[in-house]
Amino acid sequence: MRTLLRFIGALLLVALVAVPAFGQVSPEDIAQAEAELVALRAEADQLAVEYEAAFSRSAQLETQVAGLEAAIQDSQIQLGMTRQLVRERAVEMYIESSTSQLSLLFVQDLDGGFEVALNYLEELGSSDTELLRDLEVIKTGYERQLSELQSARSEQEAVVAELSSVGTRLIAQLESAQIAYVALVAQRAAEERVRAEEEARRRAEEAASAARAAAAATTTLAPTTLATTTTNVATTTTNVATTTTNVATTTTAGDATTTTIAGDTTTTTTTTTTSSPQPPATGQTCPVDGFTSFTDTWGAPRSGGRSHQGVDMLGARWTPLVAIESGTILRTGSGGLGGISIWLKGTSGDQFYYGHLEAWADGLRVGQSVQAGELIGYMGTSGNAPDYVPHLHFEYHPGGGAAANPYPLVKGLCG
Repeated sequence: MRTLLRFIGALLLVALVAVPAFGQVSPEDIAQAEAELVALRAEADQLAVEYEAAFSRSAQLETQVAGLEAAIQDSQIQLGMTRQLVRERAVEMYIESSTSQLSLLFVQDLDGGFEVALNYLEELGSSDTELLRDLEVIKTGYERQLSELQSARSEQEAVVAELSSVGTRLIAQLESAQIAYVALVAQRAAEERVRAEEEARRRAEEAASAARAAAAATTTLAPTTLATTTTNVATTTTNVATTTTNVATTTTAGDATTTTIAGDTTTTTTTTTTSSPQPPATGQTCPVDGFTSFTDTWGAPRSGGRSHQGVDMLGARWTPLVAIESGTILRTGSGGLGGISIWLKGTSGDQFYYGHLEAWADGLRVGQSVQAGELIGYMGTSGNAPDYVPHLHFEYHPGGGAAANPYPLVKGLCG
């Protein structure tokens, strides 16, 4: 938890430094911050492609090495059994044959003399050619497997070194991008606050001006009539109501204000706007509430001969993860390949899997109802994820059934 607090504190500090003083955020500031984030994203995406290629190759080599090691063990057993058969057959033929120099050599080297036994069979012109042929095939295959294993292990070492190098650069890029993302969000929020205040002031000035105009019109149209004018300004910044006793009457309905003066009617209409963000039209939002880089890795090789059944969304450790849509926490896990994980059942009936989390959101529990965009966890490296590149393993199960490629879904939501 202290690591989380330090990380969040650093982000907030950078964000405060990066955001100009309140009221000084300009469109140019926003445009510059967006351009910087775009550049960081392009670099991160390129590193993500390199990382995924190396990671997939590493998984292939891991499977290949494991297969070769198992095959070599089988070959060693077969080779040992066949050699024993050759020895036994050579002894039989030696006993049946007359003593010779070659026979003497064989006897002297019988305990460890496989090659002598083989030569002896060949010297005597053995008819057991099938046995000799099997032995040669097994021996040749065994030597080939040893060579392939050596090559695979050498390549594996090189790929692991490449993964470490690319991973180090990638996580540095992701952390820089996350800081830039937080700063940009803060700048946009500051700009929105300034815009909202300016709009409120403008509406207040318009309301006051309209009230003064109504009062002036009352005085001009009824000079001989004693008029008592009362001006009411609504406490909101969107509606203004003016009522003139004996001369002018005003009615207000919603956002439309109608003023009647000495038989004439003047209508003034204002429109109320809101700065609150609207939910996505689909009712869904990006499951990563921060900077993330990802590619279409559906079906890519994974360790143990598996194929990837999700999308790996890379980001800085402790990046907030949110509910992609409103629904219920179906179940959680803390072990196995996925490590700390969450199953979310959406109101649509679709299910979503979040894997390799660093931690759940405080108080998260099975059966809990969550809204789209609500915090449910943090990105990490639990389970079998490489420790040097935090990421969210995200799966999409339409209707709660088999996994489907989630890349088009998250690409549309996260950009």
